[in-house]
Amino acid sequence: MLDKNALSQLQGLKEKIEADKEYAEGTVKATRSRFGFVVLDDMREIFLPPDEMQRVLPGDRVAIIIKPVPAKDKSGKSQSAGELEKLIATSTDTFVGEVVQKGKAFFVAPDVPDLMHFTRWLFIAPNARLGAKAGDLVQCQLQRHPFSDGKPSVKVLRSFGPIGTPGLENEYCAARAGIVKPLPKEQFKQIESLVKDTQLDKMSREDLRHLTLVSIDSASTHDIDDALFAEPSGDGWNLVVAIADPTAFTQQSPDLTMLIAARGTSHYFHGMAVPMLPECLSQSAALQPLQDRSALVCKLAISSEGDISDSSLSLAIVQSKAKLTYTEVEDVLANGSEHAFAESLKHLNDCYTALRAWRQSHELVIEHRPEHRWTLDESKQIASIERVEKKTSQLLVEECMVAANRQIAAALAAAGRPGPFMAHAGIRRDRVEEANEFLARFLPEQDPIDVTTLDGYRTLINTLTASSQDKPLRSMINRLMARASFSVKPAPHMGMALSAYTNATSPLRKALDYCVHLQLKSMLGETDVEPAPATVFDLINQASACNRQAVNASNNWLSCNFLNKKAAEGALEFDGEIVHINTSGFTVKLNELGLEGVVDLRKDNEKFSFDKWEMALASRSRRFQLRDSVRVRYLANENPRGEAPAFQVTSS
Repeated sequence: MLDKNALSQLQGLKEKIEADKEYAEGTVKATRSRFGFVVLDDMREIFLPPDEMQRVLPGDRVAIIIKPVPAKDKSGKSQSAGELEKLIATSTDTFVGEVVQKGKAFFVAPDVPDLMHFTRWLFIAPNARLGAKAGDLVQCQLQRHPFSDGKPSVKVLRSFGPIGTPGLENEYCAARAGIVKPLPKEQFKQIESLVKDTQLDKMSREDLRHLTLVSIDSASTHDIDDALFAEPSGDGWNLVVAIADPTAFTQQSPDLTMLIAARGTSHYFHGMAVPMLPECLSQSAALQPLQDRSALVCKLAISSEGDISDSSLSLAIVQSKAKLTYTEVEDVLANGSEHAFAESLKHLNDCYTALRAWRQSHELVIEHRPEHRWTLDESKQIASIERVEKKTSQLLVEECMVAANRQIAAALAAAGRPGPFMAHAGIRRDRVEEANEFLARFLPEQDPIDVTTLDGYRTLINTLTASSQDKPLRSMINRLMARASFSVKPAPHMGMALSAYTNATSPLRKALDYCVHLQLKSMLGETDVEPAPATVFDLINQASACNRQAVNASNNWLSCNFLNKKAAEGALEFDGEIVHINTSGFTVKLNELGLEGVVDLRKDNEKFSFDKWEMALASRSRRFQLRDSVRVRYLANENPRGEAPAFQVTSS
């Protein structure tokens, strides 16, 4: 037996060893090999050996002990490795992937950025397979974390079926991006009860049901956000924009505001829509024809030149007299066809023409490029693609919405309300000097322009657009532009040359517009309305990013399917235009089909250098510049699920 002194020495040694250990926390980072790293909060990367990596998943938050290990190279310097101490949190919950079979066992190969490069398949227990077969794409949930013994397992929540299942692309990409289709049952029941309990006849509203308001939208649209009316007044017009008011049902439920912000927007895929609001609410609030509805109404006085001389906001009861399609309105405007609302439509068109002319002369109007409409077949694949120009009827609605939105922004700013506003800084502040050098290079005769002001930015864009140079100067300067953002203070929207702007005309489909309505109703005296907190911005941004990710991935997938069919028919080469370019290659848009794909010049035998001023890539024998015409060949076997089509240049 050890005496007391020996025991004391051993205890002291143990305590010293423990004290000498370095503990740290960090996030697990996978590699394409079996080992990984833990990225610490101070950004150090600690090596995680294969045996330890078996116990964690990429993105896990862990506590580790950092230990020195002998160097394997000639430097003789010791390195550090991590030993797992504790699992703090895991970011892996639900995800998508493909079912694979090995012997009698079934696994899922995850299709998540962090997990895709993780070489391990995750085991599916026999009673958790939900009938999924090898080759099926599925949505899974982590059932057992591997931290204790290195053996993770998952359960299948939903099987989308094998490749080729109709509608799989939309459903799978939505699930991969984390888009939840139905609301949770508890919140759905809460909204449903609010809708049932709300009675319009008990609301204090201005009665505007006598106005000949009409909605103009696509034939398939059910969430009708707005209705319009215009009548001559003196040498101008009175324009009325009535906007659906879903907050009439939810104003006393601030928790629902956060829920709606987390959904962010309605998600529109080709052949599938995921509404932001449940049908019980959206259809009760939508401006359905011949139905009394609560609305936020913006009244505008428009001069003959198209200037907005006066405006007001009110809460009202309205009744849309009809839902008209863009096509039938276009027939009236372009061909003079007989229609029950022909006179009303003429007044709207005259008002739109004046508003548009004013904006083109005094502000900035976004250039509209031709669009391409997809027709899907019974298997929900692209059957044909048609090039279409934007209709006057569509531009009419857009112009009226812009007019209402700008006046709503002005009203919020005048009342000192925190929007939210849409801000666009134009040229990024850290790129102003570069913009000045750009002008000096390509338009040396141009007088100095202060691009940080509204007038200066507008002059810049108009000057570049009108330039007679053979270079696409307007497109070339886009790399210096800031992105639009939310703001709680009025801030310029340079892209429209407006001192303040917001979005309020689509509250059934966009969470931002819904939040603006809450602010407006509070401003108009509804004291029981609680405006949305600033934290909704992050939620809306995240949801919008998920929407873009899912819709783009699905569109890419369907595009590749269509091009694969073309390739099988012998059509492999297409004419296109370079619409985006960077150091690694460029994006090409096919002239006839409107589909976009990438040309990766890093795989080319020649080395290319990038010229940021010319927006061009050049080698010894070839040169590609933004807006150049090129002929490309579709690479049918190089297109992972949801990735943009891959092309190779054949001539330019």
